[in-house]
Amino acid sequence: MDNNEIINEIESDGTTRRNVFKMAAGVAIGATAAGMIASRANAGGGSGGPSDPPLANPLNSYPITPVRVYDSRWTSAVSGIPGAKLGRMTRNSSRVIDCSFSRSSAGVKIDPNTYAIPSWASAIYFNITVAECSQANYLCIAPGDQTSQPATSIINFNTGVTVANSSFVSLYTDPDTPVPPYQSVKIFCGEDVGSCHVILDIMGYAGNFSFVV
Repeated sequence: MDNNEIINEIESDGTTRRNVFKMAAGVAIGATAAGMIASRANAGGGSGGPSDPPLANPLNSYPITPVRVYDSRWTSAVSGIPGAKLGRMTRNSSRVIDCSFSRSSAGVKIDPNTYAIPSWASAIYFNITVAECSQANYLCIAPGDQTSQPATSIINFNTGVTVANSSFVSLYTDPDTPVPPYQSVKIFCGEDVGSCHVILDIMGYAGNFSFVV
C-alpha cells in the first residue's frame, strides 16, 4: 500500500461527497519546511518530492504541513486582500478565495515568491473553520469559477460555536486566466440568517504533474 491512500467520490460540481485521507505513521509530511513551496513550476526540489512524482502515476496527491491561506478576520491593510472579501460572511453571499499563497497569522504573504501549492495542483485537501457565529446557517465550497451554490454544505453552524470540517475540493485552474486568483475556491454562505467568520487551511494537494522546461 502507498504511504498515502486517498478515496474520493467527487460530485459533478467539483465538491466531494466522501473523502478518506490516510497518512502512514512516520512518513515525512510536507514538501518543504512549513509546507511552503519556493517554485510553482518546480515545487520542492529533490527526489521523491512534489517536483519529482512517480511518472508511472501521473495523478499525484501530497500531504503538507497545514498552511493558512484565508481568514476573514484579517484586515485589508495588513493582508492586501480587498475589504469586500474580508469580514463576516452573511446569508446568500459568496467569496472567491485565492489558495496559492501561504500567509502569516496576521494575513501577510510569508514571501511573495513562496507558494502554498505548486502551479500544477488542481485540487486541495483543506480544513475549514467557522468562528464567532451569530445564528444558524451553513457554508458550501466549490471551484472558484462556480456560479451556483452546491447542493450540499461543507459545514453547518449555530449561535456562538466554533466548529471545523475537512474535505477535498477541485480548484479553479483555467490556464487562460491572465490575473489571480488562478487557483481558487468559492465559499458560499447559505440562505439562513446566521453569519460567521471563516478560516481556510490547506492540508494537501493533488494534480496532474508535467515537467516544465
